[in-house]
Amino acid sequence: MVPTLEMLHRHFEAEILEVDRALVAYFDRFDWPPSHYGMIRYHFGYADRDLRPRAAEDYLPRGKRLRPLICSLFCRLFALPTDTAVVVIMATEVMHAASLAHDDIEDHDAVRWGRPTLQSAFGIEQAINVGDSLIGVVYQLLLSLSARGVDPAVVIKVLDVFNSTHLRMCEGQHLDLRYRYSDDLSVAEYLDMVSRKTAAPCVCIADAISILGDSPAETRDTLKRFGQNLGILYQICDDIRGIWSAPDALGRQVGQDVSQRRASLPLLYGFKHGSAALREMLQRASRRAEALDDADLAFIRQELTTCGARRLSHGEAVRYYEAALAALADLGREGREIEMLRGILGAAFASVDAADAAGIG
Repeated sequence: MVPTLEMLHRHFEAEILEVDRALVAYFDRFDWPPSHYGMIRYHFGYADRDLRPRAAEDYLPRGKRLRPLICSLFCRLFALPTDTAVVVIMATEVMHAASLAHDDIEDHDAVRWGRPTLQSAFGIEQAINVGDSLIGVVYQLLLSLSARGVDPAVVIKVLDVFNSTHLRMCEGQHLDLRYRYSDDLSVAEYLDMVSRKTAAPCVCIADAISILGDSPAETRDTLKRFGQNLGILYQICDDIRGIWSAPDALGRQVGQDVSQRRASLPLLYGFKHGSAALREMLQRASRRAEALDDADLAFIRQELTTCGARRLSHGEAVRYYEAALAALADLGREGREIEMLRGILGAAFASVDAADAAGIG
């Protein structure tokens, strides 16, 4: 049986909770201004809307937690000391959280993880400031590695990896904000955008940990290839889910990519190769303030299936899934960690078929 991300979460539940506790303890070092750090805790689910701290058992869930799962497995694979591993996982989580704070503003999202986003709860200005602050926290965390016994020369290499990733993510976000599914974009241009915006953080995890684990260049390159393919696979699967998922399985509004004119793979291909009726519907839907109704969404789904957009997207997901599996095989290792990394790939890929199971055509 292919494990789901939920099954993997349960397996790593205690470990992820320890990372959350470590982050809370880290933020507790800062006490002024309390409302600023209260907003940071709110963004992570460690505080409520009134900025009151939550008990550990009441921390709000934050998405799929794919990055800490991968990070933890890589740290185990290379037997990194626990205190080093925790810092890298924390830095990865904080960099992701910083990008989400800014992403929610840029995408005008009012809800994330079932509660108001920072900008919705506290205003755009404060949300920008929280995101900026978290970027500073990332580098402060990484600099602390030298106090934990990591060679300063190695710390600089890890900082360089995170810094390059930060810039690459911003490049991808620029393209994501600029591109529209109505643009004359190729699949290659879409994949380039995704490799920067979504895959770069996965490559960062693999590269940073292989450096800390003093891996040979060949192993480092193989891990980076795994991260690249995993990140692109994840984004393609997310694009597919954004159209064909059942509402309660997605965690956000189904069809939101349509109203936001996002250049997701199925919409990009469908607008170019689909019927005139589909193009007219997409253009009309993107001008609406309200969400798509069920009839319009069903029409878009059917038209995207008819023109081959769903088949193409599924085929690309298969390609990157197989490439990521090949990268794991090229490591020449076996064991529990490799098995679980395959499980993460399988869980991500299996999600593209969830709509079929739900009867959504």
